[in-house]
Amino acid sequence: MNTGPTDPEHYKDRQRQQWDRVAAGWEKWWRTIEDGAQHVNDRLVDLAEVAPGKRVLDIATGIGEPALSAAIRIGSAGRVVATDISKQMLDIARTRASAAGLTNLEFLEADAERLDFPDHSFDAVLCRWGITSLPNYSSLLVKIKRMLAPNGSFATSVWDEASRLPLTNIAITIAQEMFHSAPPRPEPPPEVPEDALESVMIRAGFADVRVERLTVTLELASAEAFTQYLVDVSPVVAALLSDQPRMRQKEYQHLLAQEFRRYAAVDGSFRVHNLSICAVGRK
Repeated sequence: MNTGPTDPEHYKDRQRQQWDRVAAGWEKWWRTIEDGAQHVNDRLVDLAEVAPGKRVLDIATGIGEPALSAAIRIGSAGRVVATDISKQMLDIARTRASAAGLTNLEFLEADAERLDFPDHSFDAVLCRWGITSLPNYSSLLVKIKRMLAPNGSFATSVWDEASRLPLTNIAITIAQEMFHSAPPRPEPPPEVPEDALESVMIRAGFADVRVERLTVTLELASAEAFTQYLVDVSPVVAALLSDQPRMRQKEYQHLLAQEFRRYAAVDGSFRVHNLSICAVGRK
């Protein structure tokens, strides 16, 4: 939960700037990210019953997922609209879609809470790890339900509580020890317990709500690679280090690498497992 009042426009401007800042890192590491997350993309598409010819909205698509996975599923007769607040992230998504030869996607720079598509515009709405970045996501769920066609589905994923997210947990713990404060966040803490997500979807009017957990495993060659990955892709870490002297940045990264060495596998690779919650509801 946020600890104090925040001006919504200032908050979202800061959020946009922070995601733009790490867009190059997401472009650099997108293969690693999607190797770990593709089964989440596929599961969201399955849960929402995305099929050939369907109309799909992907909110907070970032560098293009699960929009690209949905576009492959729906074929040329269907259409995907993918939105995000960060222009830099959307530019990467467009490049990926073009490289994949997908022409049934439209990318739209937009604030998720200001989306205003007509009623019944989509057969399915998807959102991977973006709902909890919004100040008032419960209101967005009501709007999503309105935009869905009869019997349409909304499928989303959120990160589990911090104790089940080693990457985030380690970064924050070390920051607290070094700088005596938690790092600045571009979004509210992603602590949405499984029962809370189910409850808020039911309150928004969704029926047949189902919730499940998936493990997201990131695999890299070394502890140092994990450290560089976090520095490159995490808005939290990027915001934290931007105000620190170079020597303090190096010290922080050294401590991160030491912690990540605990995740060495027998074959010499490094794997970190994080838990994600997926949920689906029907209109």
